[in-house]
Amino acid sequence: MDANTGEQVYQGQLSARLDLGYDYSPRPYQKVLQADFSIFTRPGKYRLVVPGLGASLPFLIDDGIAMAFARTYALGLYHQRCGTNHALPFTRFTDGPCHMTPASVPSPQALFTFTWNTISKYTSQLNSDNPPQIAPRLDNEAVQLYPFVNQGPVDVSGGHHDAGDYSKYTINSAALIHYLVFAADAFNGVGQLDNLGIPESGDGKSDLLEEAKWEADFLAKMQDADGGFYFLVYPRDREYEWDILPDHGDPQVVWPKNTAATAAAVAALAQCGSSPLFKSQFPDAATHYLAKARLGWQFLTNAIAKYGKAGAYQKITHYGDDFTHDDELAWAACEMFLATGDPSFHQKLKEWFDPTDAKTLQWGWWRLYGGYGCATRSYAFAVKTGRRKLNELDPVYLTKCQNEIANGAADQLRRAQNNAYGTSFPSESKRDRDAGWYFSSEQAFDMTVAYQLYPRPDAPTDSRRDYLDAILSNLNYEGHQYAQNDRRVLPPSGLPLGNIQASFAYLDPYKSELGALCFPQDGAASAPYPFYDRWADSFNVTTEFVAVDQARSLASLAFVSTLTSVKTQAWSSAAARILGLPAQVSTNTPVTATLQAPGMDLSGARIVWEARGQEPAYGTNFTFVPTSYGGQWVEAEAQWPDGRRVFAAANLFAENDLPTVTIVSADTTATEGTNDTASFTLARTGSTISNLTVTLTPTGTATKWNDYRRLLEGDMPSAFTIPAGASSATFTIMAVDDTEVEGNETATLTIQSGPDYNVGTPYYVTLTLLDNDLGTPPPAVPAVTVIATDDKASRVGPDPGTFTFTRSGGAEESLTVNFLFAGTATKWIDYRRAEGIMLESVTIPAGAASTALTIYPVGEPGSAGSKQVVLTIVPNVAYHVGSPSSATVTIADDTLRITSVIPNSDGGTQLSWSSEPGRVYRVAYKNSLSESDWTNLSSDITATDSFTLWIDDTGGAARERYYQVRVVN
Repeated sequence: MDANTGEQVYQGQLSARLDLGYDYSPRPYQKVLQADFSIFTRPGKYRLVVPGLGASLPFLIDDGIAMAFARTYALGLYHQRCGTNHALPFTRFTDGPCHMTPASVPSPQALFTFTWNTISKYTSQLNSDNPPQIAPRLDNEAVQLYPFVNQGPVDVSGGHHDAGDYSKYTINSAALIHYLVFAADAFNGVGQLDNLGIPESGDGKSDLLEEAKWEADFLAKMQDADGGFYFLVYPRDREYEWDILPDHGDPQVVWPKNTAATAAAVAALAQCGSSPLFKSQFPDAATHYLAKARLGWQFLTNAIAKYGKAGAYQKITHYGDDFTHDDELAWAACEMFLATGDPSFHQKLKEWFDPTDAKTLQWGWWRLYGGYGCATRSYAFAVKTGRRKLNELDPVYLTKCQNEIANGAADQLRRAQNNAYGTSFPSESKRDRDAGWYFSSEQAFDMTVAYQLYPRPDAPTDSRRDYLDAILSNLNYEGHQYAQNDRRVLPPSGLPLGNIQASFAYLDPYKSELGALCFPQDGAASAPYPFYDRWADSFNVTTEFVAVDQARSLASLAFVSTLTSVKTQAWSSAAARILGLPAQVSTNTPVTATLQAPGMDLSGARIVWEARGQEPAYGTNFTFVPTSYGGQWVEAEAQWPDGRRVFAAANLFAENDLPTVTIVSADTTATEGTNDTASFTLARTGSTISNLTVTLTPTGTATKWNDYRRLLEGDMPSAFTIPAGASSATFTIMAVDDTEVEGNETATLTIQSGPDYNVGTPYYVTLTLLDNDLGTPPPAVPAVTVIATDDKASRVGPDPGTFTFTRSGGAEESLTVNFLFAGTATKWIDYRRAEGIMLESVTIPAGAASTALTIYPVGEPGSAGSKQVVLTIVPNVAYHVGSPSSATVTIADDTLRITSVIPNSDGGTQLSWSSEPGRVYRVAYKNSLSESDWTNLSSDITATDSFTLWIDDTGGAARERYYQVRVVN
């Protein structure tokens, strides 16, 4: 039925779709009915109605659906990029550049205890399917077969985060490259897609190759001087960065080299270096990668010559350990042969890998797995991808590879046809009653590969229609990944969710409750609950994706999109903005936001809204009520049926009638046994008619009561009162005199939120308690000062500002300096560090007398006016606060003085301003001074002279108009 009118547009019969493969009774999914209306192709929004059963949610029939899948997965891979800032207009899930600091090499071992303990833990978990390892177990630095050559930090920026954690595994990096480059080379039309909506879209180069290059640039950095490749990039002091966003990431470390990681990297870089399309679009990178691959192959040759093929392998984790390093070596030999034509590589490939050998199947049934699958695909398509001529290949070996591809696709097709919902869930998993890390869309990849083989002279039938049906049926079973640590309720767009799981995970909030809610319960001995209909909006690691799953899915989906008319639709990004929000509003007052996207018709888009403290909402407008005091954020994301998206974000401030409380101290030290006391002052804004009680939380090395208390009252409460008639109150603290030699201690008092006041800035003070007891005197502490060595910042560029901290005295040890940000600029909204972290401390390294803190302005040039960032050093027992203790960086307005505004006879208005040739400007306008926001009027205007003229021919109907010229770049 038409979802808008209720009109019946098609009628058909339901047919049974039985699920085959479960071996218990009663068998599940024996009453599933399928409605096939594929012959009905009229675009529109519909519902499926089955009398007696009900109606479906609305769904679309549109030629752009396949491209919507492809663009969504491309966006997901963009969200996984490491070493970049994710920014508007490409996403609303914005963040600063992450993990830009070089990673350490874990040597000597004594300085990297956590790293080596973790490596030892994983190397002890041996794979029973592999032969016993001949090489020494890699549980300490001394037993490395391939010691570190480079001892200094390693630039590991770039690449893609592997999964929900932010580590980067060399073997998975190589696999990601393989799938994207293979698809661009071998899937008809995929290499020409330049419209998936990533930042590089529209530059005349393949979007899949752009994403592959982002990974390959990182992978090339992972090579040591001897040619070997580090196994992975990992947090230095813990396994997973589970409680932070990536731009607040941990210090990182590389793990040792092994032959599996090196062989995979050699293969992937050689595949890039031999791709005709990649070489034509990125010639310098292709040459660089191939040189890296040659050096890596020499490392492998030397390793095998010295230790033997079996003895050269040292297991690290399960990555690359499915067939020890044998599958990666075969893949490396294949890609080196295809890249060079050298027959010695060809011989090694055939010596190391027989595609018909059942031992190369994972668990005896999973075809095209790991490096063996990569080698099979690359060889089978060597002619089509332009790497080798037919007469350079072994015809028997070529047939074996092509047959294995056909067999792998037949397996996936059979699984889809035997599944009630059309997903290629293996019968082997059904028999084991197990599932996890399963993604329907990536299961379609093997069928997409086989689709490209036809027509084949030796093939009895053409299976492409069946393949396409199964590819599409796998797409009907999808979801998105739950996200942690994000301020939003909805997950980042494009991150897939594993859609079949064996059971619900144990969760701290719910314990085992979710599993107990299933009937029969998870794991029941007989007739367990069917897998396909188990889902919860919660974190479950068995549904977590890895970037390889995204790459396989994107490759297949990109091909399906080439079968539609949308394949040539130009798309990169478009600007959007949120209108209707005042700069300031009272709490509990409704406000309504609307989305504007110039040049785009939003009537056909689905718009989702999110805001601080609000549930997500759909609709053209978004009305919400801010309930909390302080900065508020609002975001909108619009998606069209073909997957084009626009994003927008806005901020406002919610005021209330409550006072705002701050805490400061003019005297931060107190000495035991003397009249030297410390004090702090609580201040409030607004009315002083009544008492105001403020709660403080104590932290630090000192203990209240035992080490400090109020001077006159003798107590140390948690709540302090500003009396009626006073806007502030000062409280005096004494250091308790004792006989312990404890050295100087600190007491930090922090304002806690309360129902009667708002928490302002500064919201904490640190008091230092000086010990008067005999013992080894505490070392003299340095004095720390701060100045703005670059006090002018700009949103153009952006151009950063810099604070420099300097200490007196010795520099033998590192020194952490705490500070507070204040001023008219707001951190995160107006500025942030390049690495994204906005912690209010810096460390002066050992051996250095100073260190710099650089901040980058955020936001569109000219959009916020000039603002100041004021940084003030906070006292600490580790140092004295010297003078100057405060510095200011000004973020420039970036608007220009308009020289003239002259009306034309035809109703237009001519603007002129002084300009700099080569700089880019933009004109914005308001039709009333009461409007809070400026609206972009022009596109980018590149100056060609020292004076620029521009005509506004759109303002004739406006009674009044105000202009602003902004510097863009």
